[in-house]
Amino acid sequence: MAAQTIHDTTGRIVCDISRATRLVVALFCLLTLTSCSSIQFAYNQLDTWLRWRLDDYVDLNGGQKNQLTTSLESFHRWHRQTQLPRYAEFLDELAYEASNGDLESVSLPAIEEDLSQFWDTSSNQLYRQLLPLAAQLTPAQIDELEQSMLEKRMESLEKWQRSPEKVRERRNKRIRKQSQRWLGSVNGRQEQLIAAFVDQVAYNPLLRDQQRQIWQARFISVLREKPEGYQQHLLDLMHNPEQLWSEDYRRMQAERREQAMRLSRELLASTTPEQRRHLTETLRDYASDFRTLAQR
Repeated sequence: MAAQTIHDTTGRIVCDISRATRLVVALFCLLTLTSCSSIQFAYNQLDTWLRWRLDDYVDLNGGQKNQLTTSLESFHRWHRQTQLPRYAEFLDELAYEASNGDLESVSLPAIEEDLSQFWDTSSNQLYRQLLPLAAQLTPAQIDELEQSMLEKRMESLEKWQRSPEKVRERRNKRIRKQSQRWLGSVNGRQEQLIAAFVDQVAYNPLLRDQQRQIWQARFISVLREKPEGYQQHLLDLMHNPEQLWSEDYRRMQAERREQAMRLSRELLASTTPEQRRHLTETLRDYASDFRTLAQR
């Protein structure tokens, strides 16, 4: 399917990295469930949600829809049985650190590495499930896909250009809400840290748009021309979009990562005993939910 759609959607399912705090980041890199009151309910609806997302980009025929359903069910079954137990163990370890350790001394790069492995394993499995379906797209569907990707890209850029202040406000609100979910509350100092991060974080919407344009053009070209080994080329593009990054964009992303790390360290240093207790309980609750889901 549309690689950008798959990449974006899988990212939201497995690795939506908002980086509000180190431990909050860890949870968000597993599942984005901020709008749902029940993690179990949300997880069980992921297949349906992903199909809706893909429908925004291209209309599938009956046979393709059946194949999509089969592929998603296979992925979901694999993910439930093999990955959720790993997530539960990971969350329990984080809960132990939150309750017994010095949060400021925990290695953020080590946490990032664990999360990166979760992301790589799950995204690679999903991409491989969906690539055969991408090979079945007709020329007309590829044209529709290309137009949809263009429209989504322009919509994102125009939204920022029209009201960058509103975009920053929404980002501030989202990070604050995520922090409240895991910490229970956010004090004045923490709100200041979040606001400062949103105001200062490196972001160039034009540069981001250029990179998306380059990636999408390469993907559509491979999908249309179908060179020898093209499915592996598509997989490589989806799994490693960084290969097309310009040096300027790479520097911007590195700066954003460092700023997010700094925010994480500062927020962790500012947590109260009550917030750490709330975080510990939330981590354990999510670990329990993952184990319950894995057994179904």
